[in-house]
Amino acid sequence: MNTVDTLTENIPCRYCHQPVHPNATKCPHCHEQLTTRSRFEVATKKTVALIGIGTALLSLFYGIKEGYFYIEQRQQQRQMFTAHMAAAENFIKLDNLEYAEASLDKALALNPNDQQLRLRYFLLRSDNILRELDYYGAQLPDRYLANMPELISNGFSLIENNFSQDKQAQLLSSLARLLQFDQRWQSPQAINQLFARAYSLAANNANIAYWYGERLINDETDKQQGLKLIQQAIEIAPENTIYVAGMGQQQSRDGDYAAAFISFRRAIELLPKQRELQRIRAANEAKYALIRSLRAADGIEDFSGDHFFGLTMQQRLELTEFILQQKDNDRYFNFIAAKLFHTTKQHARAETLLRNAIGDYDELTNAQQLTLLASVLEAQGKKEAQKIRDLLNKIEMRDSHK
Repeated sequence: MNTVDTLTENIPCRYCHQPVHPNATKCPHCHEQLTTRSRFEVATKKTVALIGIGTALLSLFYGIKEGYFYIEQRQQQRQMFTAHMAAAENFIKLDNLEYAEASLDKALALNPNDQQLRLRYFLLRSDNILRELDYYGAQLPDRYLANMPELISNGFSLIENNFSQDKQAQLLSSLARLLQFDQRWQSPQAINQLFARAYSLAANNANIAYWYGERLINDETDKQQGLKLIQQAIEIAPENTIYVAGMGQQQSRDGDYAAAFISFRRAIELLPKQRELQRIRAANEAKYALIRSLRAADGIEDFSGDHFFGLTMQQRLELTEFILQQKDNDRYFNFIAAKLFHTTKQHARAETLLRNAIGDYDELTNAQQLTLLASVLEAQGKKEAQKIRDLLNKIEMRDSHK
């Protein structure tokens, strides 16, 4: 009975006509859907599935696209970074520090967390401003000095990084040099400490030794040690005109003129080998420093006298010829050289130099120079000597009545 009841309760499948339960949504025999709602649901599910697959594909596509553009952007940044670094290197070789600084600034904008690059940028900016400060001093335009606080702050922010000893020493030395020109800095002892720390880290660095030596001398901290450090710098880098001319300046200030002449002459002779602006400036400055030292020395001991700071007459003649070759002489040096040539009986050369120094003479002309010109002309038997003697007598009479 149960079997009959069960069979009577079933209805035939509309597709295969096999008996199925009235509530069945799917025929167990042919597996067809038996209700409209079921087919709709299936269609919906298929549609949703297709949409999901499409969305997934689109997401994958856009993800790949975004990833590609990101990789492409990073590649372009790396290329730009490499280009800016290469440009900086080329500008440094050309000694154009302003363009090199601009190139490193662009490279740093692309990689701001690169501490080594930050250090290099700081050192380059420091070199750029320091070489102008060393040359122009207080006459340097304000646009350079306006950046000093920011530059110094950036330098101090780098101190705690784990740089090599030589790089750390360069950082400390540059900071010490910058602080010497910062009028707002009130701790001179801190400058000495920075120099001392830099030197302790890189005692064989000529640049650090030289500027530390200059500091010790100018600050009157330890002059003898300062001179030793400058001499050490010269021994490490004998062709650097900054160090050689700097030693000449110190020797001249100390009255050691014979040594100063040698240093200045050496710096001038090194000029053709120099490629950096600061070294070229040092060599050119040495020309004028040599003449100034010679004039100062002549005021103490006569350049044409029997004794002149241990230099023989031949050494003095060689020094004079060397200075004359530079063609950057002033009138007073021509007078000094004329004295020497007159003493050594080179009267014609003495006359030429004197006439260059005196020009058209009259009652206002320096009597000492006129007297020498008269002597030179008399040694050559020229009648003009008497004219000058008469003028000298007139000048003497005028001065006696004052």
